[in-house]
Amino acid sequence: MTDIATDDFLMETPEPAKDALLRVDDLVKHYPIRTGLFRRPTGAVQAVSGISFEVRRGETLGLVGESGCGKSTTGRVVMRLDDATGGTVTFDGVDVHQARAGDLRRLRQRMQIVFQDPYASLNPRMTVQGIISEPLRIHGRYGDGGADRVKELMELVGLKPEHVNRFPHEFSGGQRQRIGIARAIALDPDLLVLDEPVSALDVSIQAGIVNLLEDIQEQFDMAFLFIAHDLSVVRHISDQVAVMYLGHIVEMGTADDLYERPAHPYTQALLSAVPVPDPRKQRQRTRIVLEGDPPNPASPPSGCRFRTRCWKATEKCANEVPALIDRGQGHLSACHYAEVQSVI
Repeated sequence: MTDIATDDFLMETPEPAKDALLRVDDLVKHYPIRTGLFRRPTGAVQAVSGISFEVRRGETLGLVGESGCGKSTTGRVVMRLDDATGGTVTFDGVDVHQARAGDLRRLRQRMQIVFQDPYASLNPRMTVQGIISEPLRIHGRYGDGGADRVKELMELVGLKPEHVNRFPHEFSGGQRQRIGIARAIALDPDLLVLDEPVSALDVSIQAGIVNLLEDIQEQFDMAFLFIAHDLSVVRHISDQVAVMYLGHIVEMGTADDLYERPAHPYTQALLSAVPVPDPRKQRQRTRIVLEGDPPNPASPPSGCRFRTRCWKATEKCANEVPALIDRGQGHLSACHYAEVQSVI
């Protein structure tokens, strides 16, 4: 890995928490753009540009933002499914991207991922028995009790053990996601990276999966990095929430504080689009509609990356990158003109 400049994006970094399980510092991920006959690099897509956060044991950090903001890339880099361009990912004191093969293999048992598409993430040629038992076999933990362990996991996630010899196509979308969750927790990990685990499911099924994840977390004291674009789901399950825009974290705080007292214009716009169950309150709300499309991550705007869609933008926003600091609202915000505005 090499150190990459991140537009001098600053973050108020507190002292490392003693109980922090996952620590991400100034994480950068760029994808090269190659053109011409010889595929020479002519630029880079700046998917993630210098973000930092922590996830403590038994805690859920919700990472939220619109499509293309870099949240799924963050999850993949945390798991070292993709290599980082810069920055560090530290899991329980071990630098994930500096770990050698043997150390990384041991880390794999303690950090697992659940993917967005429950069908694409399952091998259609393997039975549920083979899918759930695969991590146990790879890490030498199947043994004589492996078959019983698979059935135990199926019961834990709400599936019938007698269906252990069925194939993925014989299950519904929600059941497939439960299979993916059973596979992810087979090795009793300390951290689950959940990459939009309910976005491909019906609303009625989403609640069941979220409740299952909460039960698993409470029972096994796991930490979650919960990646999603559905703000209502994120609030329900998260202790801390980080809002991403075009590779930067623009606001971060406790779930209650951020939802009730959003200070960044982007967060306020996102929350204004979340429907509330009370029709009277819904009619009284003012919807904040953002103009234009998100900028090209291969050529992001100078200064504040949100300024091209922000109604508060000034010349200062174009010339100076706003630091992610507490500006008097009680949580971190990356806006020169941060101001609390209730939108729910």
